Amino acid sequence: MNWTEAYKVPSKEYKCGFCEREIASELGFTAIGTVSANKHGRHESYKGIKGSIYICYNCKNPTYFDEDNEQYPDTSFGNLIKHIKEKEVEDLYQEARRCMSSHSYTSTVMCCRKLLMNISVSEGAKEGLSFVDYVNYLKDNNYIPPNGQKWVDEIRKHGNTANHRIVLKTKDEALKILLFTEMLLKFIYELPNMINE
Repeated sequence: MNWTEAYKVPSKEYKCGFCEREIASELGFTAIGTVSANKHGRHESYKGIKGSIYICYNCKNPTYFDEDNEQYPDTSFGNLIKHIKEKEVEDLYQEARRCMSSHSYTSTVMCCRKLLMNISVSEGAKEGLSFVDYVNYLKDNNYIPPNGQKWVDEIRKHGNTANHRIVLKTKDEALKILLFTEMLLKFIYELPNMINE
């Protein structure tokens, strides 16, 4: 893919939200417009950069930075987990990470709740059980680490709230739930298999 009329812009270091590479790009576009600011108690407006688009030299995809330097798409939160054996579990975890990066916090929490079900089935639980039965399967079969029941309860509670009530989840809630989910996935899939690497 080649971007026509892209030009040299001030170099910017960032992690590409598409290929997850740390890069420093100098190719892109800038948008000039009226920027508002409060300085020393006075409201001021001036011409300035309202946004920038940088082109990743690795994957050639565009990343937008607004006037507050917020990145779109943002990088996927969390880390890749090795040795997940079921594609559905891997795909759902990646979906949760992408939801977080697109500021879809309620969706992030709901994906993490569903992951508890998918992990249970991946590890031998029968399909069609109630949600409580899936959580109990993980607990009864020692897939939840010592002191980890609180993690699973948080994922369950926040997921239930997002799923059954008219409420939106916050960024902080989604970050916490996704981090707990990542730790659970590492405990179940990655750590046991590291010894064989």
